[in-house]
Amino acid sequence: MNWYKKAQFKKIAGVSFWIEGTDKIAQPMNKFDICNDLQKFISYEMGIGEQLGIGFNDVDPDSSSGDVFSFTGPISIYLKNPSIKNNIINSIVDHYNTYREGSIKLKFLGINTSGVRGINTARLLIEENNTQNLDDLPGMHLSNDNASALISLLSNEGMQSLDTYGGSLNTAELKIVINNIEQNDFVLKTYTREPSDSQEHGIATQEPGQARIIDHGRSYERLIRYIEELKIMINYIETNNLPNQTINYG
Repeated sequence: MNWYKKAQFKKIAGVSFWIEGTDKIAQPMNKFDICNDLQKFISYEMGIGEQLGIGFNDVDPDSSSGDVFSFTGPISIYLKNPSIKNNIINSIVDHYNTYREGSIKLKFLGINTSGVRGINTARLLIEENNTQNLDDLPGMHLSNDNASALISLLSNEGMQSLDTYGGSLNTAELKIVINNIEQNDFVLKTYTREPSDSQEHGIATQEPGQARIIDHGRSYERLIRYIEELKIMINYIETNNLPNQTINYG
């Protein structure tokens, strides 16, 4: 799940930009990534997720034990099916360790009752994680509003048939558009937005408990940073001679 770390991003509202084909490239995996990877392994590699009742939200970092984005430490599998015993979890862990041999090693600690969900919970330990020294892949994650502005900018400056909510950017075409933007960078001003604070307009004081809405705006410098991130992704594609020459977003 590189910076294309899609499953992690699904937990956060917004739009991710990632390089097509980088899901096949080894990359750092933190607790969240490993939880998602383990869930997919159970469901798709072993083909037993539905049978065991283990779904997307049932494999989670143990937030009570420290940083959920760390590379080692405890994780949990919530077992809605009470018939799942130690032998089944041991089998899953053994198969996963073989699948990720040399990269990730899990250790099964036992099954107890979750104080949060009140159901049986398999406790695992990420005992070894050799992915933490790998290089991060380039990419970015934007709020829906900022992503929409960026896609509108690229579309209006020459990219063809871009859907606001998801699609792909051909790097050859994107390079031309970025060059045009950099030669005429005054167009970026059209896509900026000033910061605002609802409290400054008296909205937050109308009623007790009224929500305060802060809009950090979108500066010219931020738009430049988005363009630079796209250039870094293009450079990675060209340097590594990736065949698809595509940046996905969604």
